Amino acid sequence: MWKTYEIWNFMSRFFIDSTIWVEFFKGNKDIRDLLLPLIEKDKIVYNGVVLSELLIGTLNEKEFAFIKSNFEGFHFMDMDYAVFTQTSHLGFILRRKGITVPLSDLIIAAHCLAERLTLISLDNHFQLIAEKTELTLKIPEFKSA
Repeated sequence: MWKTYEIWNFMSRFFIDSTIWVEFFKGNKDIRDLLLPLIEKDKIVYNGVVLSELLIGTLNEKEFAFIKSNFEGFHFMDMDYAVFTQTSHLGFILRRKGITVPLSDLIIAAHCLAERLTLISLDNHFQLIAEKTELTLKIPEFKSA
């Protein structure tokens, strides 16, 4: 697990993937300890992919409304034509290197690369992308909730 001082050595904003948010909402203490300082310092950004993944996975209207309203406090990144062309180019390059990943992960990675964001995720696809690009990826270690 990262220590708090390690987090603040980064001068960037952080893109939190849905795999981390799922652990956060489950009450995982290690993940909460990681995210709460970032939330307090207004360092978190997200896009429609992560929001959609989380909202689709909710169990009822109350949970849906809770997550939707909580995300309104973070920085939302729009997805325009440039994002999709960057996404397509990233997928094109990775495929030529023998790596195929889901479109949703390509969109997230392209957003992070374009905006120079640090991505925090538990998804192994991002490790593959980071090995072949300049994606800044942090994979936290934690105990299951």
